[in-house]
Amino acid sequence: MPQLSRFLPDDSADRVLFIASLFLQLLIASVVVMALWRQQWLVSFTGAIIFALTFTPAIIERQLEVQLPVEFTLVTCVFLYASYGLGEYGQFYHRYWWWDLFLHSFSALVMGLIGFLVVYVFYMTHKVRLQPIYIAAVSFGFAMTIGALWEIFEFSMDWLFGFNMQKSGLVDTMTDLIVDMIGGLVAAAIGYSYVKGGDSLIADRVVKNFMRKNPQLFRRRRRREDPR
Repeated sequence: MPQLSRFLPDDSADRVLFIASLFLQLLIASVVVMALWRQQWLVSFTGAIIFALTFTPAIIERQLEVQLPVEFTLVTCVFLYASYGLGEYGQFYHRYWWWDLFLHSFSALVMGLIGFLVVYVFYMTHKVRLQPIYIAAVSFGFAMTIGALWEIFEFSMDWLFGFNMQKSGLVDTMTDLIVDMIGGLVAAAIGYSYVKGGDSLIADRVVKNFMRKNPQLFRRRRRREDPR
């Protein structure tokens, strides 16, 4: 147990979220194993890709030499499991008409907040000088970009492997993008309000957590009042 504790976050709340992320990764891996057992080769292949994507936050941390809030890993695992484990393998896309819309709105909100965090770090370290409205615009654009890339992924899976991720084709794609737009706008509004000095439980926790985990990024910050 002492050796295992070295890999766990120090904060008790972060530990719970980290363990929850590991549990979801195990669930995705178990779905892949079940698909292989049932000789569902396409489902297992897609699941392997999805499982690999759960390590995206860890790859980002290694490449950029930063520590992301554990919430990012958890949200990534939640979305991927909800999309693959429940959506595709569990047939939630067919059982519940709103499942796809829910996932897209949720992911767009999260991606928008991630985009906001990236720009806000540059803003706080004075590497860029932007008005709050432009920070919000970048957050919105980031969410829309990820949403568009996901639609390309769905199209590729349908075209190459005969899946039915796009359901009704163009209508499904455009509906998803519209929902992505709404989620991105909400994230942009949260970011804009936070930079302007408003209170935001979501943005405040994420930003402060990131700053606490990465003090080296803010050591060169000029000692002056936050321009918010």
